[in-house]
Amino acid sequence: MIVWEEKYSTGVAELDKQHKSLFNYTNELEEYIKNNFGTQDTIDNMMRFLGQYIKVHFDHEETCMNKHLCPVAAKNKDAHQKFIQHFKVTQEKIKEGSANDKALKELHHFLETWLVEHICKIDTQLKTCIH
Repeated sequence: MIVWEEKYSTGVAELDKQHKSLFNYTNELEEYIKNNFGTQDTIDNMMRFLGQYIKVHFDHEETCMNKHLCPVAAKNKDAHQKFIQHFKVTQEKIKEGSANDKALKELHHFLETWLVEHICKIDTQLKTCIH
């Protein structure tokens, strides 16, 4: 379980709210895995949420970084592209249906790492650009 801490704050309330929803999603995915997985509908809903999150959040965050001339804006955009690629690979694995459990465990690990590494090292730099 990964818990939101103030150190993850970007200084933009809407971005922080979106990040918190990804924390919740990651924790729900962990619970899903711990409970020996479930139905295909649940997997589909989880993947749909993440796909929508990517579209909305990444666009909003990149716009904020560009607007505030954040020096890590390009690095952030590159990281987002890598995230999207990872998501697409996971989606394909799940569509194939051969290794859903393994794909979801890999996705969970990726998300936990992303939350700590990406948000703390890149996204939080936005805070210094806003003021």
